[in-house]
Amino acid sequence: MIYLVRHGESEANISKRFSGITDVELTERGALQAAKAGRKLKGEKIHKIFSSPLKRAKNTAEIIADEIGFNKKDIIIDKSLTEVNFGIFENLKWEEIVDLYADEIENWIEFKHKYKFPKGEGYDDIIKRVSYFMDNLPDNSLISTHYGVIQGILLYLKIADDDTLWNYEISNCDIFVLNNKKIEKIIKCCFKI
Repeated sequence: MIYLVRHGESEANISKRFSGITDVELTERGALQAAKAGRKLKGEKIHKIFSSPLKRAKNTAEIIADEIGFNKKDIIIDKSLTEVNFGIFENLKWEEIVDLYADEIENWIEFKHKYKFPKGEGYDDIIKRVSYFMDNLPDNSLISTHYGVIQGILLYLKIADDDTLWNYEISNCDIFVLNNKKIEKIIKCCFKI
């Protein structure tokens, strides 16, 4: 089994900023979400935990590790799990992007995940980053990462395609349980604390 976990609620989620590579903290609610996700994973055979180097994912991984009795020192940080670089949109709110980059917004809306953020990345870059990682990932691993990376993994494993990618809701601390490159179940953890 492979467990894909989106990080808990972050300060950027609250302020509605596109904080791809911007390193923001978990909120108190995000930490509580991570703890609840960890409790939902108790009893699962998790031998390795991997995390994005960004604080919101790393702290989520550490909280989950505490809940399941995994040594936090054994969490493996992997740069390939970093969220997409939003380039010129990085750390801006939607309204600010609309004001500053109206022409680019039209392209983004039209091309969705095929759009490459100016001075940043696109989903093809994420897929390239995660392909080697996923091909060498041992079974019974948990990955604490980001919305765009989870989408990239779903695309890479052909679980999702251009038509179905946006059918998957990926809320904070949702857990996608993969078995043989297929979704076995999705554990929803975006809840009222």
